[in-house]
Amino acid sequence: FEVGNYPVKASFLLSSDTANDKDGSVNEIELSSTIGRELGFAAHHAIHHMAMVKIIVVETIGLDIKELPPDFGRAPSTVQYDKTNLEMKGCIDLTSTA
Repeated sequence: FEVGNYPVKASFLLSSDTANDKDGSVNEIELSSTIGRELGFAAHHAIHHMAMVKIIVVETIGLDIKELPPDFGRAPSTVQYDKTNLEMKGCIDLTSTA
């Protein structure tokens, strides 16, 4: 049995209201998931937070963007898309450091 396939229940609040819905149900939904799926979601969501960190350190603190890895805060699918589509179409030059 692979740990990533271990079944879990993921619970999510549907609103910030603490009271139950009019029909008596709780404002929470429970979904079936796996440890692997939840870890994958957490890793992917962390990229979103890295993007926010990038904005903060560049715009507020004044860090030079070149001090960060070039793909910091970018989803792997976006990086892959840029490499396979935009550069081939001549839209951008991903080899340039400027």
